[in-house]
Amino acid sequence: MKIIKNSVKLTLLFLCILISANAQDLLVASRTEISGSESHNNTTVATATTVKRTFEFVASSQLQSVDNVTDDMVEDHFLGSQIAKKMYLFNKDYSYKVLLSPGSSATKTVFRKPEIYSSVKKIERYLKDRVKKGDLTDNIARNEYDKVLNVALNVFDDNTEKFEERLNSAKGNAAELLNIYINEVKLENMN
Repeated sequence: MKIIKNSVKLTLLFLCILISANAQDLLVASRTEISGSESHNNTTVATATTVKRTFEFVASSQLQSVDNVTDDMVEDHFLGSQIAKKMYLFNKDYSYKVLLSPGSSATKTVFRKPEIYSSVKKIERYLKDRVKKGDLTDNIARNEYDKVLNVALNVFDDNTEKFEERLNSAKGNAAELLNIYINEVKLENMN
């Protein structure tokens, strides 16, 4: 009887390891896809993936909005000025300050769609840490975070209740949050 229990435990352990390895392969494959994309007319065309997208949102061109943000308006970002400009737009959309009481200069910051806001910030810290440790190149981190910001900026006005529930299910795990943005969200062009 004890041999059967040990056998079952080993089988379960093996399945967990196998599932974990497959998830890691999927994340690596998506990173390869991003870094292996081709650029055509200032847009990125990624190769086809076998991953089924769970969430689809309409994408709008943010080039004009990003172009309206000047270098004076943004702080330096470890992934470059384009990401810094998108972060400026992200913070402008997702947070605002309110007075604590009339006549007081004390304010508090309020976040719109706090699940999305906090997930984007966790992913930023995660990528920064991975780049700093040398586990990830700047280019791959930039491409991944650009995708995360594109999703966040495009879904701001949409009904994102199910998407936010999915983000909440990751329980703050930055690697899983990144995987959700990269592999489970598809932005459809309006054209």
